[in-house]
Amino acid sequence: MMRKLIGFALTLVLLFSAGHAFAQTADRKSELEASKKKIEEELSLVSKLLEETRQSKTNTLSELNLLQARLKQRENLIATLRTQISRLDNQLSQTQRELSRLQKELEGLKSEYAAMITFAYRNRNGLNKLMFLFSADSYNQAYRRMKYLQQYAAMRKTQIERISETHTRMEAQKQNLASERDEKARLLDDERRQQVLLNNERMNIELSVQKISRQERDLQQQVRQKQQEARQLQKEIERIIAEEIRRAREASGRPASPDRLMNLTPEEQLLSNQFVQNRGRLPWPVERGIISSRFGEQPHPVLRKVTIKNNGIDIATTRGSEARAIFEGVVVSTNRITATNNAVILRHGDFFTVYSNLEQVYVKRGDRVNHKDLLGLIHTDKTEGKTELHFEIWQNRTQVDPALWLAK
Repeated sequence: MMRKLIGFALTLVLLFSAGHAFAQTADRKSELEASKKKIEEELSLVSKLLEETRQSKTNTLSELNLLQARLKQRENLIATLRTQISRLDNQLSQTQRELSRLQKELEGLKSEYAAMITFAYRNRNGLNKLMFLFSADSYNQAYRRMKYLQQYAAMRKTQIERISETHTRMEAQKQNLASERDEKARLLDDERRQQVLLNNERMNIELSVQKISRQERDLQQQVRQKQQEARQLQKEIERIIAEEIRRAREASGRPASPDRLMNLTPEEQLLSNQFVQNRGRLPWPVERGIISSRFGEQPHPVLRKVTIKNNGIDIATTRGSEARAIFEGVVVSTNRITATNNAVILRHGDFFTVYSNLEQVYVKRGDRVNHKDLLGLIHTDKTEGKTELHFEIWQNRTQVDPALWLAK
């Protein structure tokens, strides 16, 4: 009895472990499929942005940045495909092992059933069964013999059912194996195709760099102009933040505490805390877009020994796109900060978000906005054909990397 209980318990453990492993495998597969789909959508968006940029008929840095972004996404897609292939290889091995186990189990069941059939054939005469019962030494022994014959008949029926069930499971595993092999072949074909496209991307980037390099003087002028605009933007943001700090102190009637620059009302403190709690989950300031220039110092894609400092991130998007608030807040500025276009600055407690390079502005100072409320139309450069939003996040007077705060 104890052996049966132990065996039953082990069976339950094995079934639970197999079910848990299957659930994990299914979750991982869904996760990889979602990642692959996301990358393919981003690739499609970059291709659309490249078409818009190429309408300008000039070789620009915007086009080069987009080509590099597409190259990176293509590499991510290939890496995802290889992970899927590796996962599928493991799954194929597991399926093959399970198929072999079921094959052995089926052979054992058939062997046991053959022995039962042989025994039944030898004792097929009903008279033999009666003699087996009547030759008992006592009534109890006769009863036990009768129960044995009944159990033996039930065992034969159970054995047939087990054989049928095992055979069905084997056929299902064979179908799984065929399906997994087909999926692996499809993924390998997709990987080879993406590898060819990746090599083409690298060639396009090299050609683009060669063509743009011939415009070195113009590039140096563009770098100087962009850095000048960045300094103007930073100076104005610092002025606005300083003004907000001064107003907050005046409103509270007391100096700020040593650990923060401004005194917040309970509502502002709550808003600031919620902003922090949503780090890495905040919506993007555009509906669709890709990061074309990242935060901090980056090497110039063409000019050697030249670095570009970005106080935020640049997000390339489609023509006619609009900027939107990433979080609830209040508008503190809508001024034309640089010589080109407008910028909207929102305050969220002791955080500030900046949305620059707007052609039109939909809000005014003092307006309260919710997340995803539209702030303005993003400017499209007529010469380069690019539509790009410059976006920054400040915590008091400190710049932070917006990419770490936005949803992945």
